[in-house]
Amino acid sequence: MSQERKYTKEFKTKLFVWFIGFLSGFASAINSEASSGQDPRANVLILKIFVFGFLGGVLFLFIRKILISISQRLKSNDSNLERFKENSKWPFILFLSSFLGAWGVQFNIITTGFIWILFLLSQFYVLNHSTDGLAYRTIRLSKSILAGLFMLSGIAALVYQVVWQRLLFTLFGVNIESVTLIVSIFMFGLGVGAFAGGWLSEKFAKKLPELFLWVEVAIALFGFVSIPLIDLVGQIASEMNTAGIGAAVYLVLFFPTLCMGATLPILVAYLHKENTKLGSSVGLLYTFNTIGSALACFLTAGILFRFLGLTGSVWFAASCNLLTGALVFIYCKSIKSNQSSI
Repeated sequence: MSQERKYTKEFKTKLFVWFIGFLSGFASAINSEASSGQDPRANVLILKIFVFGFLGGVLFLFIRKILISISQRLKSNDSNLERFKENSKWPFILFLSSFLGAWGVQFNIITTGFIWILFLLSQFYVLNHSTDGLAYRTIRLSKSILAGLFMLSGIAALVYQVVWQRLLFTLFGVNIESVTLIVSIFMFGLGVGAFAGGWLSEKFAKKLPELFLWVEVAIALFGFVSIPLIDLVGQIASEMNTAGIGAAVYLVLFFPTLCMGATLPILVAYLHKENTKLGSSVGLLYTFNTIGSALACFLTAGILFRFLGLTGSVWFAASCNLLTGALVFIYCKSIKSNQSSI
């Protein structure tokens, strides 16, 4: 393929992606005005459509650039990467579903998140198909997937904190003392847990995946019984003074927060053991864990409390712990078996 024809093909692909982004932004602007319940002025509506459309096109081109940058990290031949560049445009069509708002479909955080998940899965399918399965094999053996799984642990931790905070507010009232108590419990437990995790990772250096699994299971088991347990402690401590209430809550929540703090040093020890640089191991895991925590703030307040309530939210967090432990355990075992077969 000549360079001129190659550039022309790339330009057409970029133009297609930008146009899809423009249409998606156009639909988003219309949906935004329609959901406001007010009669928009013509000049404001036109300006909003133009701005949303232009930004949508730029955003989609930027996303495609990131996807191409990721694909270039794979050790694949140039023809496969060119095939991905060409085919990566098709999943963007999913965002045209925003035009369904004209038929009364409501786009909230759930439906929007579902579309993005479908988009990412579609892009991964295109990448894996374009590279003849190399993308899946690379990700399966990558340390980054371990950090991505650890993000679930961060989501669960913040869901617990928000739910338990809401429970303690109900029991002891909303005041500076209760807020300080909750934050200090989590910080104290995480700090002691990090120290304990370092000690455990040295004592059980040959069984770190199993150790991480059991820690996550312990957090999940506590999560399943946490609401009735906190209610019981609230009833018992209701006649105590502030110091007594604080001590009771510390005793109840010290164990799960200690386990949460222990998970990071255990995984860091495992990655460092596998000849990975210590600094990059800590940074990678902490980044994904923090991202998970940030996502959990929006997830808990915007979705979980609304549709699942307090009990359902805690059960969701406990399920995340079980899933994290199981997937990390399976991943570590698959890495070990792959190394032994080489």
